[in-house]
Amino acid sequence: MKQWRVGVLRSGAENVAWTDHGEGSDWESARDAAVEALHARVLAEGRQEFRVQVAENEAYVFPGETADGELELTGIRDVLSQRYSG
Repeated sequence: MKQWRVGVLRSGAENVAWTDHGEGSDWESARDAAVEALHARVLAEGRQEFRVQVAENEAYVFPGETADGELELTGIRDVLSQRYSG
């Protein structure tokens, strides 16, 4: 089993709030679950700094904004597209 978690560094906060977590039967399923949770968290929280961790792999996510002022979600589902260790 591989653990995953998603967190947000909210404006004015010093520490990441780990908001979502779980596990998958392997790295790929854990990554898929983490990315789905990240996508939902970005939609809920808006433009913040996010962290996603799957097993030993961690990524930072900074969603942008489109010209229309909407959240730029292109690339969110590509986070941690490959396994880097372990």
